[in-house]
Amino acid sequence: MSALERERRYIRKWRPRAVRGDSIAMSNVAAAYRILGKFRLAARWYRRAAGAHDGDALTDWGYCLQHGVGVRKDRAGAERAYRAAIRSEWITDYSREEAMYHLAVLLLGRRSAASRRAADKLLRLASADGDYPQAAALLRVTKSAAVRAACACRRRLRPRLARRHCPVHGPHKGRQLGAGDAGWHARPGGRRPRPRALGHPARLP
Repeated sequence: MSALERERRYIRKWRPRAVRGDSIAMSNVAAAYRILGKFRLAARWYRRAAGAHDGDALTDWGYCLQHGVGVRKDRAGAERAYRAAIRSEWITDYSREEAMYHLAVLLLGRRSAASRRAADKLLRLASADGDYPQAAALLRVTKSAAVRAACACRRRLRPRLARRHCPVHGPHKGRQLGAGDAGWHARPGGRRPRPRALGHPARLP
């Protein structure tokens, strides 16, 4: 079976549950569309799952808005999605940390002292348990230099997808220098586990 056919079968498996409102199924359908390169459909399903207050989906939807993946870029909307994800009770710790990281990247783009302090706090929280070297590396960069371009690689995707929208490691890499030295960390997969682990809401800076 080809990879394309496998993803199409995956969509057929999960779509009936997604249509009935299962947010995990919605995210799984979105992940399959993302692998197929159908980013508009992926974004549509992430938005629906986020609308069901699914914290993991809010992280994915925020990333879509931040980088214009299947939708028009909307940094303010991305910030709202990330903040909602961080506050959510229905989110894995893994996704909460990623929401903190990408919200920090957004805040660093504002180039104000207050935004930088808030970004530093988010990065400290995201890297506190030692399993997010990307966040720890960016935190080191923010303490030593002005950040002109931060790594935006996804944390749990195959490298091709993880890097796709990153200004440092993606197709448009090299336009700016700076926080790209932070590197990236990805793992295969990107689909949602079932059952889902619950996290605890975090305070926002």
